Amino acid sequence: MVERIEINLLPAEYRVHRKTIRMQRDVVYPVMGLVILAFALMLYTFSLENQISQLRNDIARTEDAFKRNKPIKDEISRLKDDKKIIEGKIAALERITVDRGKWVHLMENLCQRLPDFTWLVSCEEKDDALLIEGKTFSFPEVANFMSRLTESSYVKTVDLTSIEQKDASKSFSFIVSCKLNADALPDKKPPLEQSSKVVRSNSGEVR
Repeated sequence: MVERIEINLLPAEYRVHRKTIRMQRDVVYPVMGLVILAFALMLYTFSLENQISQLRNDIARTEDAFKRNKPIKDEISRLKDDKKIIEGKIAALERITVDRGKWVHLMENLCQRLPDFTWLVSCEEKDDALLIEGKTFSFPEVANFMSRLTESSYVKTVDLTSIEQKDASKSFSFIVSCKLNADALPDKKPPLEQSSKVVRSNSGEVR
C-alpha cells in the first residue's frame, strides 16, 4: 500500500494552520468536577420535585378523605355532646335519689326553726351553699332564725346576704346563705316546739 504524502508549497504566510485546544490538567479536573456536581444537583432537584409532587398528591387525597368523613366527624361530636348531657341528667337523678331523704329532713329543719311572723319565699342550692329567701315582720327574728339554723347538723355556717324593707306593709325581705354539711346525719333531737318559748301569762308566771 502506497502512503499518500501531501506537500504544501504555499508560502508560510498563506498557509492555514489547524488550531488545536490544549488544556492543562489543573484546569480539566476542576471543570469535570463542576460538570459532575451540576449533573448531581440536577438529579437531586428532579428527585425533590418528584417527592414534592407525590406529597401534594397525598395531601389532596387526605383532604378529600377529610371532606368525605366530615359528616361522620360531626355525627360523632353530636353524639359526644348528647352523651355528656345524658350523663349529667343521670348524675342529677342519682344525686336526687341519694339525697332525697337528706333534703326532706333539711326542709323539715328549716320549717321547724322559722320564727313567728316569718315565712320562706324560695330555697336554692348554689355552689355547695343554700340560699334561703324569706320575709318577716320583725327585724330581730332574722337573727333568731340564723341562730336556730346554726343548731342544725345540716348547716355549718350561716351568713346574712341582704335584708331590706320593700313594701308598705313594713315587712322585711332577707336572704340567708347557709354552708351545708355534706356528711350530716338527721337530727335526733325533737323539733323546736312552741312550748320552749318564754311566755308570760297575765299572772306574771313564766311558762
